[in-house]
Amino acid sequence: MDPQHTGDLFKHLEKQNELLKEAHKTMSQELQKLMVEEQMMMHKLYEITVAHRKNNKEMKKTQNVLEGKETLEEASSLAIVPTGDEEH
Repeated sequence: MDPQHTGDLFKHLEKQNELLKEAHKTMSQELQKLMVEEQMMMHKLYEITVAHRKNNKEMKKTQNVLEGKETLEEASSLAIVPTGDEEH
């Protein structure tokens, strides 16, 4: 390597180092935002899944009543007892 270009090379490497540090900072901030967004979406998915499960149970009871497999009194007396997985 030519000794007269080492100063220029050093300045170039310092500039590249600063650019990489800034890129790292920006990417870390973006990652944090995405992780928060993922957490919010997973929570919403859980809420939708619980509601869907409850809706399916009610539809099944209604279908059983309509098909004569159980009476309206039997279907309404079966209370939905929350399980531990439905809690937040």
